[in-house]
Amino acid sequence: MPPEPPTPLFTQTSFTASNVRSLCWRGDELVDWVGGGRAFALDGTEQPRQVNYAYRFDAATASPSGRFAVIYETLGTKGLLLDRGRILREIDRSFYCASSYEYPVALFDVPDGRTLLAHCPRDYCRIELEDAETGCSLTSSAERKPADFFHARLAASPGGKRLLSAGWIWHPLDEVAWFDVAQALADPHHLDAGAAFPRPFNPYLVAESSACWLDDDCFAVAASAEPGQDEIEEEIEPRLHPSGLAVYDVARQTCLRTFQLDEPAGTLVGLGTRHVLSLYRHPKLIDLATGQVVHTWTDLQTGLQISSIMDADNHDRPPPMAFDRTGLRFALANG
Repeated sequence: MPPEPPTPLFTQTSFTASNVRSLCWRGDELVDWVGGGRAFALDGTEQPRQVNYAYRFDAATASPSGRFAVIYETLGTKGLLLDRGRILREIDRSFYCASSYEYPVALFDVPDGRTLLAHCPRDYCRIELEDAETGCSLTSSAERKPADFFHARLAASPGGKRLLSAGWIWHPLDEVAWFDVAQALADPHHLDAGAAFPRPFNPYLVAESSACWLDDDCFAVAASAEPGQDEIEEEIEPRLHPSGLAVYDVARQTCLRTFQLDEPAGTLVGLGTRHVLSLYRHPKLIDLATGQVVHTWTDLQTGLQISSIMDADNHDRPPPMAFDRTGLRFALANG
């Protein structure tokens, strides 16, 4: 018989820090950009904030290097793009339903070395790609006609090759769309096809509540607990089920495998090609080869968020969290 795989080893440390409002990794530091750029070494040593932002910003996302960051109001329309903590420019999104779902924004690097900003500055259904440093729009076109899709939870693949949006369509139904970045830069109309992508792995139209990239070609997608919208007579497998998890190969347009979970996975974070972190209730490490939960951090509370559509009263709001895909580590403000 083949040898048993080694038991995963985990380390956990903590330190005291009050009023943490956001978290992003910057090398081996954790930065609270919403809190004015407070920075924490992993031993808890703190560098004080540099500025006070007199606005309702409550979330942040950063580029892989940590140089650029966007702070924004999750259920609002306003954001700030920062370069090493200095304000580069203000950004906005459409007011339409903005108080009901997450602000769509992502920072990522492409192979030529540029950092791109993906967001929806004009319409809720129109993704634009910009050079983060210069502000130059790379996908602007008067002829674009985007599909009626509420973009949210934008995320780039590790090499910056593809972009996904875990958003929703009216009535409402959560869906995941993905795009080829090089194709979008060559022809911005590619970004307008969102909801038209084929979904052979989801014939019952189960709500695709979240997704994350595993590499540049494959992503994992999680379903809510809600039953499917349509009925079909033929049983199709593998397919996504309520409270299920699927691994999808974009390059081959193929669902590789699916798993049934005991509860919704909620927000997903990719950790290499074999594991994802599920953030519903507690952080849970899931093995994508077996669908089994490898480890649960039961002492950590990560909220009840499932969809990009959120409760304005904060009942399902997760705490500030940061994820380091390369270093295989995460951090959160836990009370």
